[in-house]
Amino acid sequence: MDNSIFTTAILVSIIFFIIMFIENKYLEKENPKTIKILVKDSLLVYFSVICGYLIVEQVSPLQEVSKSVTPVFTDNPQF
Repeated sequence: MDNSIFTTAILVSIIFFIIMFIENKYLEKENPKTIKILVKDSLLVYFSVICGYLIVEQVSPLQEVSKSVTPVFTDNPQF
């Protein structure tokens, strides 16, 4: 497994946390979320990015197999 996916997942989670924190602090005055809930949601985003990457990696070999062309004769027989 590539280490860059973990770096990407961390960056996506941090960006998500910052955006949700700003939204929670400045935009949502009623019923604000606690930091504990924001951290939990950020961890969920982290694992979702990793799971999404793994699913894409599992499905991509199937797309490569379907691209291969099977040789068939579509013309009139030559005999």
